[in-house]
Amino acid sequence: MKITHYREKDFKTSNWSGGTTTELFIYPHEADYRKRDFLFRLSSATVDLDKSDFTPLPGFFRFISPLNGDLKISHDEKNFTKLKPYEVYAFDGGAKTVSMGRVRDFNLMVKDGVETEVKNFALNKNSVLKFSVSKGEIGWIFLYNTKTLLTAETVNEKKDFNLDKLDLIIFEADDDTNGDTKEEVLISADGALSLFYGKVPTAF
Repeated sequence: MKITHYREKDFKTSNWSGGTTTELFIYPHEADYRKRDFLFRLSSATVDLDKSDFTPLPGFFRFISPLNGDLKISHDEKNFTKLKPYEVYAFDGGAKTVSMGRVRDFNLMVKDGVETEVKNFALNKNSVLKFSVSKGEIGWIFLYNTKTLLTAETVNEKKDFNLDKLDLIIFEADDDTNGDTKEEVLISADGALSLFYGKVPTAF
């Protein structure tokens, strides 16, 4: 399994109407967010206004979660869904969307038709996160609230990563992996932390 650690120096930050957005990962790697030619994109944005209008993304489905405060989201400016930190909300990227609240958030955007989800997991010294990645899938872990030493163990190797806040780890099955074979990875840490994780099919 190929495991890649992405840090702040690897990310791209740009402005949007409500603050800044940091692109953590985009697939395919040569895709351009502005051209909307990506299959999926992981990002973290700041919302610096009390009220913000989301950039419309027709043809994409979105997952969002606030990281450091409450966020209210509405598609009609009348009925709002209130999100506590780390709660995940999924919605049609093409729908008119406004938010209330100044926060930093985490986002996953996927092309319509891609089946995926964003999961939240609380890890500590006595727990292990176990998941699998098959050929044709990309797995990911996003750390958002602490620095830590994280260990990723597969059947063939064991790697330690010194993670900072907002770091990302990407998991890809080896090229010679059989299409039906799932490569398992065990994630452990030297302390208590919370993270998001998931996997996205690259062929659907």
